[in-house]
Amino acid sequence: MSVHAASWPSIAGDPREVYAPEVLAALRSAAASVRAAAPAAALELLRLRLATLLGHNAELDAPAWGTPTPAQCAELGDWASAGSFDSSDRAALALGEQFAIDITGVSGGPLADAAAAHGASVLALVQGVFLLDLGHRCAKALGRLFDTSITSADWAWPVSGDAADEADAQCVEAPGADPMAAIGELLRVTAKLQTLDPVLRELVRMRGAHHHQCRRCQSVRSVAAIESGLDEAALEAARPGSTVSSGRQQAALALTDAVLVGRVELSDALVEQIHTELTAAEAVEMVCYLMRNSANKIAVAFGADAAIVSEGFEYQVIDAEGETITVDHPQPA
Repeated sequence: MSVHAASWPSIAGDPREVYAPEVLAALRSAAASVRAAAPAAALELLRLRLATLLGHNAELDAPAWGTPTPAQCAELGDWASAGSFDSSDRAALALGEQFAIDITGVSGGPLADAAAAHGASVLALVQGVFLLDLGHRCAKALGRLFDTSITSADWAWPVSGDAADEADAQCVEAPGADPMAAIGELLRVTAKLQTLDPVLRELVRMRGAHHHQCRRCQSVRSVAAIESGLDEAALEAARPGSTVSSGRQQAALALTDAVLVGRVELSDALVEQIHTELTAAEAVEMVCYLMRNSANKIAVAFGADAAIVSEGFEYQVIDAEGETITVDHPQPA
């Protein structure tokens, strides 16, 4: 057994409580903000449907985010034709499925119907789909890595009884009541995590950019990674299907693929490889970064992911507060 594997602790519940508590708190705030802005019944249908699509069975028993009818719950697998769903339900579910399966098909596909059905709340709905899609994906992956069960009961605000009323009241009164601001805070807090080396973070970020086909993300380069020795030739390893020689990079990219593509199936061999190559803190940080990076799916969904440079690259640094700043071309070392 490796030193890393031997040092992984046994954790009951969400390991982000231990290794990334500020990120988990920001995620809960973002979930509360989205629930205050998006239609609750649609969010609950999406929560259940995406959990089923991703094979996250534990989520099906988590507290509800809304109150769909018993008929809708029974017929959710046949939502496209079942009579218990109206046009707004179908528009939301079509959007959610496309978002989770292939984000590139949203802007030219179900987005128009969702916008027509939900009007001004369509942005909050898409933001809710993002949190549910990546929330389920990250919870399932962390549960597998730490041999525990994680659901939205762990990463979202309480959603029933007096606790929900109090949380919703706080959400409405606080700046975080704006889902865009709340998700932005989640991204900022996540960016403050700095256990992983910059090269590994950049390879993982770019792999996700390729999976989601985010044009701006693919045009961005990390100054910290460049200063740590990452060049364009090495960055080619981030393309899906490419190979890398480093065991750590292999584990990180395989975890990225498993979380972002398909049903989040982590084989025994992959779990062992991650336990061998990464510490528990590094693995949690990586999963947090996968959610952060995947916020690009919101832009891609609206077709708003164009690069802001006409040629060359956009160079970015992350400051001590987690803010992302565009800078001039870094000078050679």
